Amino acid sequence: QVGLHSGAVHTGQWQSCPDFCFWDRPLIELDGKTMGIVGYGAIGSAVGAVAQALGMKLLVTARHEKPVPEGARFVSLPELLAQSDFISLHTPAIDGKPLINRENIAKMKDGVIFVNTSRGNNVDEEALLEGLNSGKIRGAGLDVYAEEPAKNEALLNHPNVSCTPHIGAATKEAQKRIGQEIVSIIESM
Repeated sequence: QVGLHSGAVHTGQWQSCPDFCFWDRPLIELDGKTMGIVGYGAIGSAVGAVAQALGMKLLVTARHEKPVPEGARFVSLPELLAQSDFISLHTPAIDGKPLINRENIAKMKDGVIFVNTSRGNNVDEEALLEGLNSGKIRGAGLDVYAEEPAKNEALLNHPNVSCTPHIGAATKEAQKRIGQEIVSIIESM
């Protein structure tokens, strides 16, 4: 709810509050919560390290079992879905049925917060919207969408969804790395 609370400061709601501390929606402490990482490559493992630094328990799943840091556990996808308070998706594009679909959403812990920075086709957006509307999914953070630019108005305007316009690799540094990787691939041919 960072955007909501930033807006509250900018519109003077905090300043008119009789207390020094102001919040407009319930907040969540991360310490002690469980972060589930689906896909444990460079980005997934970096997100996991941040989660552990914030005091979160870490569950990991991927196509192939990988070493995980001390205190983390490699688990099956159903176990990760059932036990995670937060789920962050870091898989390549999946052919066929989206990984996050009605069946897998039903396996999730009630009130989960879901983040997708992987690929838009990995998530059934209608199933995600149903999960949000029912409260099964408390909130979602999305940087990628089934169609881009994103057109699912119900999802984009949902009060419990934070949306960014596929900016995960938009920094100058990331663009430079991508260019260098392309050159390296061409040179190796």
